[in-house]
Amino acid sequence: MALLLLNRRPILDRVPAWLPGASLIVVTDRSAAGSLPTGDFVRTEIVDDYTSPRVDRLIDAVCATGRIERVLTTAESDVVRAAQARERHGLPGQRTASALAFRDKLRMRRLAAQHGIAVPAAAVARNAGDIADFVRAHGLPVVVKPADGAGSVGVRVLHDNRAVRSCVLPPGRTHLVERFMPGTVCHVDGLMSEGAVLHAVPSRYLHPNLATATDGVPSISGMLPPRDPLAHRLEEATAAVVAAFPPVAATTAFHAEFFHTPEDTLVLCEIACRPGGCGIVEAHELATGVNLYAAQLRGQAGLPVSDRKPGRPRHGWAWFPPLPAVLEHLPESCPLPYAHRFAAYGETGVRHDGPRSSTDSIAELVFRLDEGEDVAGRLREVERWWSREARWAA
Repeated sequence: MALLLLNRRPILDRVPAWLPGASLIVVTDRSAAGSLPTGDFVRTEIVDDYTSPRVDRLIDAVCATGRIERVLTTAESDVVRAAQARERHGLPGQRTASALAFRDKLRMRRLAAQHGIAVPAAAVARNAGDIADFVRAHGLPVVVKPADGAGSVGVRVLHDNRAVRSCVLPPGRTHLVERFMPGTVCHVDGLMSEGAVLHAVPSRYLHPNLATATDGVPSISGMLPPRDPLAHRLEEATAAVVAAFPPVAATTAFHAEFFHTPEDTLVLCEIACRPGGCGIVEAHELATGVNLYAAQLRGQAGLPVSDRKPGRPRHGWAWFPPLPAVLEHLPESCPLPYAHRFAAYGETGVRHDGPRSSTDSIAELVFRLDEGEDVAGRLREVERWWSREARWAA
């Protein structure tokens, strides 16, 4: 018998160590294939168009052999696909109803609201008329986004009626229109099982993800001190959301985002049943000793998951996106005394097109947060260092 891994992450070289002795069949996006471990996988299928129906047919063909015990995945785009495959082939794990609750943003908001969890007002938008109707009821500005989106791709903020009238939505995909929520965006990452949070680490962004995707500001985040009242409130809010949603039926990573409004309220933005992106997994492992990819895969495989290790320092991370300009200078290292790891991979002398999503980057930094330190101050210091060192020319 074997495990089927659906993969869009550059983690394949580490998977054999996370699942020792397992017989693994891998279906992977070519961009995530990397250097495949020799002899560690029973079969590997590398595909170029990972989201195509051909991949679903390939998954069914592999499962139809009767050799597959479980389907494993770590990426947002595979959550529903894996759940549907499990149901079609009678395999254990997350079912489609649970997957859709964590994937479809309108379903997510309605489910949370039914359980008394604060969410932005939202509605399905098929055209500019639907958006205009929503604006008449709820006012401006509003946010328009794909219901199944990720990485802030395709998200727009409409500030006036002219923008509403000229908004054209691409056909063939469900979109939402929702109230724009001001304030700080916070995120909570950890593990959940059977409707309960096993552990949670609250953090805050310096800028909203949307600003990174649309304006090219750095995506910078830092973990909040455990004694911070906001951290405690975020943990409680996350536990309420996880309890309200259909259980995943396995130990699974989660990534939840909340708006912390100027009125000091917490409003759910969204929650996903997979590890967070950008530098979240690395910072989380440094702070807790738990690798969220490893925990997700082991949980889905029915194996025990490592406990959180106490006493480790908090961490943060920064991903620096490209700007629509020529990159003239890129720092080779980061001299900040709290820097843990810095990597730069943008091309100098080349014109970049700007970010395509909130996860696009030309460099990344993981850094330590000292006890009692002002998180926002540290995040702003990281941004100031980057703005001095990275130079662009129009």
